[in-house]
Amino acid sequence: MDIETLKFRAKIIQALRSFFIDKGFLELDTPALSRDLIPENCLEVFKTEYVEPWTDKKIPLYLVPSPEIYIKKIIGQHKTDVFQLSKCYRNVESHGDVHSPEFTMLEYYKMNADYKDTLKLTQQLFDSLLPPAPKNAPDPYAYMRPPFLQLRMDDAFEQFAGFKLSSCPEPAMLAAHAKRLGLEPGNVPFEQWPWDDLYELILVHCIEPNLPKDRPVALMDYPALVPCLAQEFEQDGFVWKERWELYCNGVEVSNCYSEETDAQKIREYFEAETKAKNACARIPHNTDPQYYRNFESFPKCSGNAMGVDRLIALLNGNKSIEGVLPFPL
Repeated sequence: MDIETLKFRAKIIQALRSFFIDKGFLELDTPALSRDLIPENCLEVFKTEYVEPWTDKKIPLYLVPSPEIYIKKIIGQHKTDVFQLSKCYRNVESHGDVHSPEFTMLEYYKMNADYKDTLKLTQQLFDSLLPPAPKNAPDPYAYMRPPFLQLRMDDAFEQFAGFKLSSCPEPAMLAAHAKRLGLEPGNVPFEQWPWDDLYELILVHCIEPNLPKDRPVALMDYPALVPCLAQEFEQDGFVWKERWELYCNGVEVSNCYSEETDAQKIREYFEAETKAKNACARIPHNTDPQYYRNFESFPKCSGNAMGVDRLIALLNGNKSIEGVLPFPL
């Protein structure tokens, strides 16, 4: 990496830190190694071990795919606005334009806030990073310039795939649309696919490529049939999650929730996802069955996870994050 890109990367990381410190957020510095993780079927992890010098006992440890597991313990105890810039690690991950097994993550959590409040905060963050828009010339940062276009997931599916998700609560209904759209089922017929896999297939092949690229898009309100630790709401008989993901120039940049605060729901999520994870993971990992206790007095809050390397690449005009990583894999 040339020196100017190194300076630019440092400038953006310093600006991110300053933005949250100026707003009174507490900066955290949580461990990269953990005895257990939050079960997430969408990713694989790196496993290692600690060897006790006096017994040679080997204790399994995992590189964190996100600092969330520690951050939520601190929020549960101290109930304060926090942020963290940290290295994160995901195994069985491609490397290239938008992925790297080791990457930099920004996570921030605002108390007494929901996902729409965090959308406003994120727009303020982007305004702080971007130079003023030119008055009489095309805006070179139009694809990142707030205000973000807010597009509900249900409307995105109707616009780009020809049907509403809310009209397809059963896998067979999504399977019929996948066939109509000409998608390939591979070795397993669509009739045998679960709902969330069919949804993901259509999202990746039909929705994401067609999102506007001339301005940032916040894809809002995700189906509750795709499990995640976000608050739920019901609309027209269909259950949604208070979640958005931000896309800039077609690149997914961040993922935000109104955080789930119900300890029993957290417990049920951990039990179900741990079982599913153990059945399919290439690299199984430990989970803490008592983790839900952190939520027995958890505050209302909203959190956002942002890919810093992707953000820097977009701001610097790079088409690949490898151009802004000091040492790409």
